[in-house]
Amino acid sequence: MKLRSIYALCIISTVFVIAACHKDKFQTKPTISVKEINNTDVPAPDGILRITLECTDKEGDEGGGQLTYIRVRTNITPIPDPNNNDKADTAFATVPDFPTKDKVEMTLDIPYSFLDEDPSANDTMFFKLTLRDRGSNQSDTISTTQIVAKQF
Repeated sequence: MKLRSIYALCIISTVFVIAACHKDKFQTKPTISVKEINNTDVPAPDGILRITLECTDKEGDEGGGQLTYIRVRTNITPIPDPNNNDKADTAFATVPDFPTKDKVEMTLDIPYSFLDEDPSANDTMFFKLTLRDRGSNQSDTISTTQIVAKQF
């Protein structure tokens, strides 16, 4: 698996959430969960996969951390001409700085151009995600549901 930073391919934004819970209920190790996926069938050529994550962290230091997402391809048929069609499966996004909050929502936008590998067929995949906060504490890895990059 090739590793490469793909800051230009994704946009990550943060929405602040007022937490009803007390900080003592959260851990130093951040937790993340998928709150919403905008569409599991992402249309060509300009579709966007938007994953909304809910994140908690006792210190509230997710801002300035790093979100790692890994595409796991589930197609049975291999990618045709992988030297010309294959892309990195692992990408990194820096979480923007924001005021310290113990519970936040983050939105990760992944463009169709990152999802599409096989120009002749739909591509099926899911994503594994993990968050490392500014204190270098890392969340458990979570997975999304199945995503399909649809051809025209």
